[in-house]
Amino acid sequence: MNLIKDNLSFNFKFILTLFLFVTLLYSVLFYLINIKILSIISFLGLFIYAISIKSIDENNYDRAFLLSHLHIVISAVLATIILGWDYGFYLIIIAIASTTYLNIFKKRIITYLLAGFDFIIFVFVYLISNVYFPKSAGDFAQIFYLSNLGFLLFLFVIIFKIYSIVNQINIKDLHKHKYELKTASQTDHLTGLINKRALNTILAKKSNKKITMAMCDIDNFKSINDKFGHNIGDEVLKTLAKIFTENTNKSDIVCRWGGEEFVIVATNTSRTNFINQIQNIRFIINQTPVKVSSDQSIHFTVTFGISDSGTDPNKLTEQADKRLYKGKHSVKNCIITK
Repeated sequence: MNLIKDNLSFNFKFILTLFLFVTLLYSVLFYLINIKILSIISFLGLFIYAISIKSIDENNYDRAFLLSHLHIVISAVLATIILGWDYGFYLIIIAIASTTYLNIFKKRIITYLLAGFDFIIFVFVYLISNVYFPKSAGDFAQIFYLSNLGFLLFLFVIIFKIYSIVNQINIKDLHKHKYELKTASQTDHLTGLINKRALNTILAKKSNKKITMAMCDIDNFKSINDKFGHNIGDEVLKTLAKIFTENTNKSDIVCRWGGEEFVIVATNTSRTNFINQIQNIRFIINQTPVKVSSDQSIHFTVTFGISDSGTDPNKLTEQADKRLYKGKHSVKNCIITK
């Protein structure tokens, strides 16, 4: 992505540097043929392009594009009105108008307004210099026309190249946003674990593989929230998620099922080893304090229901849930395996 943006910056700098040298050339030519106002306008463009190039370094493409765009349009309008239609400066307006479709601006409305502005300016210039106040071709008209035409054709090549780069950036941004949305829809924002939707998707792909499932619930979680506040309740949830991720196998799946319920799915271990693993986790939970204030901490406990091993995720989920329910309505802080 950075390589593409660097390429975009390089091409923009190249085209702005080209404008700078062309503007300098026109400034000298206008001075030599004694058209001082056009010479001054062109000379001022040197500062505008210098600012625009600096804006590219600051990743401010909007400002660079807008400043250079407006200067070129104004210069072309004045040159066409003062010198006449035959000098071909209106061709530059056509070329610059096409650059609005590069989609440089973050706000699309600016692109539309700029394109409309260019269209109105072109019609205005046509009416003034070719219909109502036409001027006969003067000295150097053909030379100016050919140079403007050549510049226009070369500009189109650069514009098409930049358009291709911008499209690549837009496509990559689209894929990035798609990935972010997918991640957000499958991840619990508080704990960073996958959510129930993501787990069901994963289990659907493992329907032919043997798994064992543990479903757990934080004991008396409502009392923790009521007594210490939801911020402490959130810390309990995050602490539990951290214990799970640090004390399960890489092949295991840890999910925040909803509320204070979590699910651990073992895919590459025996049920006996999995139960021993859950016993170890329960011990760690019992020994892990959650800080409430600078001088106070609390402990919490968790009840587990463990399913049999099998290949039917729905059946195993139901088993683990029923055994969890059994544990919650007995002694709590226990592991129910049958």
